[in-house]
Amino acid sequence: MRGVLLAGRFRIGDRLGAGGMGQVWAAQDERMRRDVAVKIVHPQYGMDEAETQARFEREVQLAGRLSHQNIVTVHDWGEVAVDGRQTLFLVMELVHGVPLHRRLAESTPPWPLAAGWGAQLAEALAAAHDEGVVHRDIKPANVLLKPSGTLKVLDFGVAKFMGETIGARELSVAGVPLGSPSYMSPEQADGDRAVDHRSDLYSLGCLLYHAVTGRPPFTGSSPWAVLRKHMDEAPVPPGMYVEELPYALNDLILSLLAKRPEDRPADGAVVCEALSTLLVDHAVTDPDGGTLDVVQLGHTHSVAGTLVKRAWELYQWTSSARRSDELLAEARKAKDLLSEANSEASKVRIAAAKKAEGILRDAERQKSALVREAEERWAEVVEGAYSVEAAKVEAEKAERRLADLTAAHERLRGRMKKDAVAADLRIEEDFYQVFKQSINGSYPAWDEYLVKVRATLGIVLQPDDAQRMVNRFVDRFHAELEEDHIA
Repeated sequence: MRGVLLAGRFRIGDRLGAGGMGQVWAAQDERMRRDVAVKIVHPQYGMDEAETQARFEREVQLAGRLSHQNIVTVHDWGEVAVDGRQTLFLVMELVHGVPLHRRLAESTPPWPLAAGWGAQLAEALAAAHDEGVVHRDIKPANVLLKPSGTLKVLDFGVAKFMGETIGARELSVAGVPLGSPSYMSPEQADGDRAVDHRSDLYSLGCLLYHAVTGRPPFTGSSPWAVLRKHMDEAPVPPGMYVEELPYALNDLILSLLAKRPEDRPADGAVVCEALSTLLVDHAVTDPDGGTLDVVQLGHTHSVAGTLVKRAWELYQWTSSARRSDELLAEARKAKDLLSEANSEASKVRIAAAKKAEGILRDAERQKSALVREAEERWAEVVEGAYSVEAAKVEAEKAERRLADLTAAHERLRGRMKKDAVAADLRIEEDFYQVFKQSINGSYPAWDEYLVKVRATLGIVLQPDDAQRMVNRFVDRFHAELEEDHIA
């Protein structure tokens, strides 16, 4: 192909790469005197049919309407003979950069950089989806990373065309995977061709998960095994792999990976806003002040603009308040008072439970005394101390009194037991709240938890009790996470 002049206009240069959709070459647009990239689509599967060409033209024209700093611009399309067969080619902007999958293979970036990439991709998807264009193959290999830190998404329109032409369930063209199972949405994995923009958001979640943790959310021994996991299995929360990952970013990624499209964020703009806010909040609290440099967004990106806006708002607020230190001290004092109040409440509940136990023991003793009294009276009757009739009356009275006392005792015992159980449950909940507060990227060891309980609740646990509680609460916390993911 090198040196070939396509359509009397595009002079082919060096080959830039090849994949499941075809080959990409550098070229010179001799009419416009500019460098471009030309993608030669694989000549299989009836690419020379009129219907196929019309569909390709339609998708390319849709993609050609996209104009965004994070989307590779489409310039033109045409036909060319390859190995004696007519096939299609696409002319697009030439971007000097490295595919994102190669960058991820080198090392796992810090989470702010990964979040910045996610914000750029979400903004690109929002722009495309607003024009009715769904990508259908968002993955690191279809994203180029420029030296400036800007990301560019490739193949808008082409991925949808190839999927419809070759078939959503066929995974390869000439032995090369079409689409990547590691980043396919459950609806794509199930063979649904009528996917919408929420499929791209799922793929974005897979890419962001990979960028943050260094691995895709699902792996397996075969493409089909991976696709089955996309449809059936819940991903391990990325925060389990990255201790310093913010909870908000962990939750956002998991929401993008929801199995049902309706459970994912509404659109790319929502995702971009969430990531931008996360980066801004981190930047304004970063003591080193280097978040913007790490993220490499440049000062023209929307996240950078949001950062400048938030910084100005914070400056105005602190300048007008003039009491920020006092307010901070008051907030800390209020937090300490709240902690002290919770500790005192726990002590009161424990004391109430102990008092209930004492009342129950007193009731037991009174019952025993009444039973002994009844037995003594009965013995006197037997010995003849009373007449038969008097004895009978006294016996009936004693039986009724004993029955009344027994019933009253059972009611008291039931009430005391219910109160004791409720008190135990409230105390158990206090212990569990302390456990959740002690989670800092990983679960606390039993000795750390013992110290935290003593500081928060004023209760001294035995080591065995602390160990059992930690084990119990780890299981409960996992169950709640699983329940949240299913919900």
